[in-house]
Amino acid sequence: MTNSTDRVSAEDLFRANELIARNQYGEAIDLLEKLVADDPTESSALAALGIAFTESGEHRKAVKALERAIELREEDADAHEALGCAYFRLKEVDLARRHLLRAKELSPEDGGILRNLGVVLNETGSREEGALLIERACELNEWDYQALYALASVRLREGNIEEAVRLLDRVADEDSPMDLRVLAMDHVKNLRRYLRH
Repeated sequence: MTNSTDRVSAEDLFRANELIARNQYGEAIDLLEKLVADDPTESSALAALGIAFTESGEHRKAVKALERAIELREEDADAHEALGCAYFRLKEVDLARRHLLRAKELSPEDGGILRNLGVVLNETGSREEGALLIERACELNEWDYQALYALASVRLREGNIEEAVRLLDRVADEDSPMDLRVLAMDHVKNLRRYLRH
């Protein structure tokens, strides 16, 4: 940990991001809050704190940290993406769309941004545009299981149950996160039961 006279170190941020990647959000939040207390103008620490808050379900706290991060560094695509996700989870879809569109402007070929924007557009009535973005996210990263899952949802809405089952089978059978894998297995089971009738 840096002392209060130093700026936030790259090692501290790396450690915090590793904790987030391992879903250890409480520990990441504790570390990041200390880093932000040491340097409240460190936009990277604020953005990471906002992401940790979002992933842990503390969306209002995420919004506060991410808005501050963007005030300090408006061109941070990841902060705009995370803020869009936090707003979407708070059902503030216009703000979600605005920040995800800004993230896409800043990083037009980022699969995570395209996936999240596609989901928001798909859920808010712009289904064709949303589907195209989700498809592009899958093209950019064939191992983005969240994008595959979102694409399966699109295919279900389109009535293409067989394609949805194929995509969900892939999520269920490969090395996807356990919670997503279990969800996919459950959906596959229910869809196969439906197809038999």
